[in-house]
Amino acid sequence: MLGFIVKHPGLFSTFQDEGRLGYQSEGMPISGAMDQESMILANKLVGKERGAVLEMTFMGSSLEFKKNMAIAITGADMQPMINSKSIAMYQTIFVNPGDILTFKGLLDGFRAYIAFSDTLELDEVYNSKSTYVKIGAGGFGGRKLEKNDEISVVNNILPVFAKVKKMHRDDEIRVLLGYECEQFKLADSIFNHVYKVSNEIDRMGMRLEGHKLEHIDSADIISSPIIPGAIQVPKSGQPMILLRDAGTIGGYTRIGTVISCDLDKLAQKKPGDSIQFRPVNLEEAVQIKKKWLEALRNINLSDDRRHFSVVVNGLSYEVYVEEK
Repeated sequence: MLGFIVKHPGLFSTFQDEGRLGYQSEGMPISGAMDQESMILANKLVGKERGAVLEMTFMGSSLEFKKNMAIAITGADMQPMINSKSIAMYQTIFVNPGDILTFKGLLDGFRAYIAFSDTLELDEVYNSKSTYVKIGAGGFGGRKLEKNDEISVVNNILPVFAKVKKMHRDDEIRVLLGYECEQFKLADSIFNHVYKVSNEIDRMGMRLEGHKLEHIDSADIISSPIIPGAIQVPKSGQPMILLRDAGTIGGYTRIGTVISCDLDKLAQKKPGDSIQFRPVNLEEAVQIKKKWLEALRNINLSDDRRHFSVVVNGLSYEVYVEEK
């Protein structure tokens, strides 16, 4: 069943879900939504615990819906509109055949997410529908969206309307120093300087600009396993942070690793944005993750609209009033 047609693909829009855990030993990156928290909230607003969402980077996609469904938009504020009228983020939106979703332009953040109440018919690779463009795996043909793409869906029951508050995020990026930090002179200096995100940024990683870290010996090591969040430091001394599409092994010294919760913060960083690192130990990192998971479990989906039952000329109507 045809769900929607892509009128304009945006800059780099792909379908993503939780990712591919457990296949790194076979050389397959984890991938998945760069901002997992935004993906989870969007899915909850369309009545799902999980499911593939559309991740849009810097510029939103334009979609023409071909059937009734519910959607929710979270993450970066790209000023979404339905039929040229502004719509709210972080709430359930019901669309009809012929409705066109567009985005006016980026106001805040870097990546936005659209969840759909219907199940998207996408390619599944290693138990995930996440798109990994480098090898053409998962998602819609293993690639980013293109104009006139037709996305099919499996019809699901429409959810009830709900709103959710965007979860608070501070701006610190918390880091666990690794054992390779001993290969740097004054390794803790990474915490004493503010870095800028360079123009070299994609789903694999981001290069930073700022204070140069100095190696005691060489920047090169024997290639070994790496994970998203690893902070590698090549000969230039400028750190680079590996992200969701990072490969599974690397050969540069790693001064530390960004904790998993803060990868979501990095997903919303764009070129020119500032990054301040803060050290944490393993116990602190575990507690931060536990609190984050608990906050997600306790998310309060609400409907603060005023409800009236109205009868006009013998016909009954359910009317909801929302304050803008």
